[in-house]
Amino acid sequence: VDTVETYCGSGAGALLEASGAISYVWSPVTGLSDANISNPVATPATTTVYTVTGTDANGCTNTATVRVFVPRVNAGSNRIICSGSSTTLSTTYTGSGVGLLYQWTPATGLSSAFVANPVASPMQSTLYTVTVTDPSGCAVSSSVTVIVNPSPTVDAGLNVAIAPTQSIQ
Repeated sequence: VDTVETYCGSGAGALLEASGAISYVWSPVTGLSDANISNPVATPATTTVYTVTGTDANGCTNTATVRVFVPRVNAGSNRIICSGSSTTLSTTYTGSGVGLLYQWTPATGLSSAFVANPVASPMQSTLYTVTVTDPSGCAVSSSVTVIVNPSPTVDAGLNVAIAPTQSIQ
C-alpha cells in the first residue's frame, strides 16, 4: 500500500489523488464517485484497498495502491444484570489507538463517561451510546443496552423463638 487515507463513514469522503499518467482506472469501483478519473472521492462502507492503473501517452502502464481506512467502534452485546448489580462495558475500536476521546451517554449509572470500559450500575434498563473521537475529529458511535432485571423478593418466614432445650420439628 502506497498511501493511507481515512474516511469517517459520513460526509464528503476521502479524496484519492493519482498523478503521472494521462488516463486512470481505479478498482474496485465500489464506493468511488468515478473509477476513470485521477481524483475520485471514496466513500467505502469498510476499509478498502484501491488500486489505480495509470496509462501514459506511450501506452505504458503502472499501478499504485491507496488504503481508505474506515474506523469502527463496537460497544459489544447487550448485558443483563440484576437490580443492584453492575457490569463492565467494553469498547472495541478499530483505528489508531492514540489520543482517542471516549464519551458515553447517558452518564447516569456509569463509573465514568470518559473511559473505554466503564462500570455500569443503572437502576433501570438503559441504552448506552459510546462515541469515540480520534485526534483528526473523526467520530464513530456504537450502542449497548444494559437490561436490569428486578431482584426477587425473598421471605424467610416469621421469626421463631425456642427455649434452649427445645427443638423445632
